[in-house]
This record gives sequence, structure tokens and C-alpha cells, in this order.
Amino acid sequence: MSSLLGGLNSLRNANIDEIHRGLFYSGLFELATGFERLMKIVLILDHQLKNHLKNPTNKELKAFGHDIKDLFKNCSVLPQAYGLRQELSLNDKQTKIVSTLTEFAKGSRYYNLDVLTNHNKNDDPISLWLSVIDDHIWSLRSDVRIKLQNDAIQVIDRSGMTSRWQQNVDGEWITMLDFYYLMSATEKANPHVVWSVIEILRPFYGLLRHQCHELHELYALQGKENEIPYMYEFFPFFLIPKSSALRNSGFGENKPIQDFKVSRYFY
Repeated sequence: MSSLLGGLNSLRNANIDEIHRGLFYSGLFELATGFERLMKIVLILDHQLKNHLKNPTNKELKAFGHDIKDLFKNCSVLPQAYGLRQELSLNDKQTKIVSTLTEFAKGSRYYNLDVLTNHNKNDDPISLWLSVIDDHIWSLRSDVRIKLQNDAIQVIDRSGMTSRWQQNVDGEWITMLDFYYLMSATEKANPHVVWSVIEILRPFYGLLRHQCHELHELYALQGKENEIPYMYEFFPFFLIPKSSALRNSGFGENKPIQDFKVSRYFY
């Protein structure tokens, strides 16, 4: 719960400027950790349901691995197996999110260190996440994107920085106009990215609820003391409505996203 909430909050507040770019790394780390642990909980409970309340052995638990994409695939067959209506499925944008988290968990989180040692075999996780953000920027209404572009042009014209260049968080050099537009568009798109993540997580609430209730009945039938907490109660934010997810405030806190101060970047 803490990992998922922390990851969602960090990625909502992350941006390409120097102050907020570190939140990309912390957000991806926490979200990847949360995804992996959530899905392993589901698979452990499924193992108990199918094996007379026995937990998997350490060897069986290790066999689950760390590949988030594979873990999601293994979890995705369970709703149908349980006779539930819900589905664990992904659209194109969500597939890219899961793939990025998978790459991050498997090794791209060491990208910066690997570059220093000349042994880099992974993609830059920030470049991968910027692609996720770009998908959601293009999903914004056209009038919103046009306004962001016009605002960026006005700001850069007033600042006299039209001919200046700025290094983006992924190392690419872009014009100050593109940098300011991307910074503003990222802020606008981030809540929609958060919503895409929540849509991925939402079915796990009902899945955990079904597993826990089934296991509670099995414990009662066998006269054993119930060892399974109501797991789904840790994740009420999976059920948050879209309107709440798109508001510019974090989960579990009342602080709005810090406004960007244009003068900070255009001295």
C-alpha cells in the first residue's frame, strides 16, 4: 500500500525540471515494488486456495520471479478461473506502463550507474517513462494542447530565450520553447497517467476480496484459526473515481501540486 501510494504521488508530481525530475526515479522504484508485491500476494493466496491452505515454499515463491509483465499475466487468468466478471486486461497505454515498470524492476533502475561503468545493457527508464507521458499528452483534448503551445510561445517570447537550448531529463537537447511546453504538458498529463495506473490496479480489489472470503470459509470449515487479513481493505484507493484521480492533489495528502515558477527556469 505504501509503495503504491508513494509511487503514484511521486509520479504525479514528477516533471522534467531540476527540482522535480528526481521524483521519476523514486516513483518508478516505489510503483515497481508495489506492483510486484501486490501480484505476489494474489498468487500466494491463489496457491493457498488450490493447496489446502498451504503457503508456497521458498523455492516456489522465488519461482514467481520479478518480471512484472509475467506476474500480471499469471494474475490475469484468475478472475475467469474464479468465475468473476471482472477482467485483468490492458490497453495500449497501460501495456507500455507495465512494460516500463518491468524493465525498471529487471535492471534499468541501474541505468545511470551502468553508464558510468560502460556496461549498460538497459534502456534509460526516464526515456521510457517520457514515452508513457507523451502518449497521455496526445490523449489530451486538442484545445488543451493548443493552449499549452500558445502559452509556451508567449512565455518564451517575453523571456527573450527563443534561441536558447535546454537539456531534457533524458539527456536530449531541446529548444527552450519545447522544454517549457513539455514541462507544462507533463504537469497536465500526469493525473491522466495516474488514472491509467489506477485502472490497471482496480480489478485487484475485487480479486483480493474474493480470495480472502474464500479462504476465510476454508479456514472455518477446517476449524482452523483464520490467518488471512482482509487484504483488499489496504487498497481503497483502487476504487477512487476518475474525477478524484484527475484532481491536482496527492493521495492521502491535501497538498496540491506545487505550481511551477517560470522565472526559476529563465534567468
